[in-house]
Amino acid sequence: MKKSHLALFVILIVASLFIGCSSSRKARLTEAPVVESSEPSPQALDLFIKGVVYDQQGEITRAIASYRKALQFDSTSASIYLALAEDYLALNLYDDVFEHLHSALRYEPLNAEVISFLSDLYLRMNLPDSAAYYVERIVDAHPGDNDFRHRLAVIYMRSNRLSEATEQLEAILETEPQDEGALQQLSTLYIAQRDFQKAYDIAYQLYEMNPADDRLCFTLASLLAELREPERADSFFARAAELNPDDPRYFTNWAYLHLDNGDPGKSVEILEAGTFHHPTSADIWGLLGSAHYQAGEDSLALEALDLSLELDASRIGSYITLGFIYDDKGELDKALEVYNQALTVAPQDALLLNNYAYLLAQKKERLDEAMSMVDQALSLSPDNASYLDTKGWVYFALDDYENALIYLFKALEYDPENAAIYDHLGDVYAAQGDAVKARSHWKKALEYDRDNLAIREKMAR
Repeated sequence: MKKSHLALFVILIVASLFIGCSSSRKARLTEAPVVESSEPSPQALDLFIKGVVYDQQGEITRAIASYRKALQFDSTSASIYLALAEDYLALNLYDDVFEHLHSALRYEPLNAEVISFLSDLYLRMNLPDSAAYYVERIVDAHPGDNDFRHRLAVIYMRSNRLSEATEQLEAILETEPQDEGALQQLSTLYIAQRDFQKAYDIAYQLYEMNPADDRLCFTLASLLAELREPERADSFFARAAELNPDDPRYFTNWAYLHLDNGDPGKSVEILEAGTFHHPTSADIWGLLGSAHYQAGEDSLALEALDLSLELDASRIGSYITLGFIYDDKGELDKALEVYNQALTVAPQDALLLNNYAYLLAQKKERLDEAMSMVDQALSLSPDNASYLDTKGWVYFALDDYENALIYLFKALEYDPENAAIYDHLGDVYAAQGDAVKARSHWKKALEYDRDNLAIREKMAR
């Protein structure tokens, strides 16, 4: 079965900074008794200042020497240990960095600068749980410190501890309900958990605070599309594009909304406006070609798709839509030519391999090659109903009706309301001479595709 690239791509991508896999490793903290620091030594202070000057001059080794001398006069100064850690980090001497940071914490267990440095270092090493350990100490000691709650929430997201991140953000909002950073993080968090209603509710609070923010309008539109509220989504997409027409995503995602709702004409209108602002956007021209195709405007579709590929020859979706158009027009050789070009760009694209194999099965040519292509597609996506249907269709072209039925019924397990699969089953039974089963499956196909004249013609024979 041919399958289109078109889909509604409106789920916002959550940045990898916030969402990541939790590391199983966790740094161990060697607890040491807290030593109270004494009054700073004048000699230590003088050497510390000299070290700072050396750092400003870029003389790191001389700065380190000065800081180490300062420790001889004051071994309890967290500031000196922190300065040494920063210089050792610049030299990539990580063992020394950790040694001096832990020494600093021995004397000042809640030093915010040291803990910030240490937590950043653990995040850089992909040890978010260890980073969280230290920040939790400050949050526990100073629960009103929302800056560190923010930091802790980000770390929890990084280690996929989403419920704990939510708790921190909600705690911030209890005392600062207008904290835009917390609201943004919490909305992002709900998007990551696919709770689009809660994400929308929070994003709307932000919108009320910043109604001229085009990014918020785009976020709200995307969330409303996921919530299946197309009319409200349409209004926010329109607002985003009006506020900032320089972002091409506003036009493409807005157009996807209407393609998904079966209104290609509206998509064409939106994308034509998009080409005015972005005349060299291959994405917009490619999607415009698909919209024209769905609207039955093949000549306009061909023009837009050709221009899309002139701008970016790697757009596989444009090749596939061109293949559909030539296939529909009965120009199968042109369709094969398009697919050949596409395979030079993306030889491992599963959808392209599937559609090429299906076209070869239609022509009953190079069927061994078609079988190899669809098997390659299935190795990449083994549960894809369209690919299973194509394999069944290749077997049908080989007159292997038994295997054709096996794969067509397997395809039906994954997509039980697909008219094309029932149509193909009817064709296989008809080839076997079983008219009753053939008509039964064609009739079932018409339940899901009432306007399919080809199936009605087969039933009328």
